[in-house]
Amino acid sequence: MTKEQIKELVRERLSGRRIILFGAGEVAEAFYQEHKGELNISHCVSNLKKEWGKDALLGELDVKEYRREEIEENDYIVVCGAMAFRTIELQLKSDGQEMYSDFVESNIAAAIYSGKKIALFYGQCVLRDIYECICKVPSFNKEYVCVRSRTVKGQAIVINRLVYYMKDICDLYVYTPKILDRDSAYSLDLDELPSDCKVLSLSNLLLPLYWPQITTELDVYNKYYLHPYNVDRNIEHAHTLYRREDININRMVEEGKTTKEIVECLSSEDYYSEKKVINHIIYTLKMIDIAEAKIDIKVGDFIRANYKKKLLYSNFMHPNKCIIWEYIRRLLRGIGISDAEVDELERESPNHLHEGGDVPIYPSVAKYLQLEFVDKNTQYEVMVENGMVQMTFEEYMEHYVEYTKKAMEIMQMW
Repeated sequence: MTKEQIKELVRERLSGRRIILFGAGEVAEAFYQEHKGELNISHCVSNLKKEWGKDALLGELDVKEYRREEIEENDYIVVCGAMAFRTIELQLKSDGQEMYSDFVESNIAAAIYSGKKIALFYGQCVLRDIYECICKVPSFNKEYVCVRSRTVKGQAIVINRLVYYMKDICDLYVYTPKILDRDSAYSLDLDELPSDCKVLSLSNLLLPLYWPQITTELDVYNKYYLHPYNVDRNIEHAHTLYRREDININRMVEEGKTTKEIVECLSSEDYYSEKKVINHIIYTLKMIDIAEAKIDIKVGDFIRANYKKKLLYSNFMHPNKCIIWEYIRRLLRGIGISDAEVDELERESPNHLHEGGDVPIYPSVAKYLQLEFVDKNTQYEVMVENGMVQMTFEEYMEHYVEYTKKAMEIMQMW
């Protein structure tokens, strides 16, 4: 079937048949609340016995055991729960039912029923933040309904059934291209998209912009990082960003230096030389050019113009709102929609859209890059075991050093 034939079929089924929701969790609740005044939603079915019961969904819908013989010819099933979609799809198909004709996934159902163009956002981190922000732009929402699915490294695209089906009906596809050859396992073949689908790529830049102390290779992790949620190991200094090592701290701890000695050394405005800092930023900016060479939505020029004026990234993985909203401005222009509403939305949004925590900037780096937004009293949002706390550079260094020493002690006991 063509894209338009699929949309017409699903709209006809949703409007003209009795709807049964497969699932009784949050997704089913949200779909029911959104569409109960428009669609003839009868009840829910579930494979989980604990969910069965009269009026078990929101005190309004019965939840029953799924039985093929109880599904009538005029029923239409909406599968609620993208994570369980593949399993339920196999179950329904084994019973002789077909996607679109007899059942549909809830995100796809809602997108088609809206009557708007369908935008598929496929990717991690940056794509998530862009998706969540662009959905707040009224002029975009007037034309598009959005669906997002995250990539899973090493997982063949055919396993992600939401994307597998969405690719046949989307009018706009926004994605981050693969970084490594092995990532092709979760890359969507653009030739499989409808011929009239608008395709826009943007780079998920991993930038050591302000941080020469961080090892940024994708496969390199801090050997002293202990997963903070493993409570059995009694880790007192948990910080998710310690997954990527500060090479200076690790080396100094291994050398036996005291916490005070390490903090004083790294807090010096002369720790890194001017040559080291300038060479690092030149290298980083060249990385952007390489990463964006074949990208549709580029922000390299924006980074060059603003990295001294404002903190563009919280850490080398996660940009702050100024980058995300700049991506959105350029994306909107790319599809012919005005970005006039973006400035106000950016002002209203939090600076940290992705709660990964800040990596503080060495004073020597701030000095030689002439950063306008950093001084010795700058407070950073740091993610520790009890949530986000405010820390100065020296407080962060002390926390990191103590974390590393504690990790070394624990690892020696294994």
